[in-house]
Amino acid sequence: MIVYQKEIVIKTKHVYDFIDITDDIKKILKDSGIKNGLLSLFSLHNTACLIIQEYDKTIFKDIIEFFDRILPLDKKYHHDYEGNINATAHIKSNLLSQSLNIPIKDGNLVLGTWQRIIFVELFEPRDRKIFVTILGE
Repeated sequence: MIVYQKEIVIKTKHVYDFIDITDDIKKILKDSGIKNGLLSLFSLHNTACLIIQEYDKTIFKDIIEFFDRILPLDKKYHHDYEGNINATAHIKSNLLSQSLNIPIKDGNLVLGTWQRIIFVELFEPRDRKIFVTILGE
């Protein structure tokens, strides 16, 4: 079994920045030479997350509106020393996911027709890191 690891940096521009990283991950998979196995992605942040979703701005708007309803910024939060946007970003990242696992078959990610790998900024613009691990043969 081969283990291939790489860290990538993503520059976000604003809160609720939905960034499609699918092609970047496909390139890393190709560089690894692994044909069959499992790809694992891990966000090294508590205020950002990874999702698998169709890249469609209307679904992103629905996600934002959903979070605005259940985690309003005008509510009092215990973790408010960096502001409510930070407090809610922590909660949102726990409701979504900081990691993803995707099967690999014949050198390709096993994703549905419209599925894309999306990195979501939940706090403020900054450099973000994702750790990629690929296991297989």
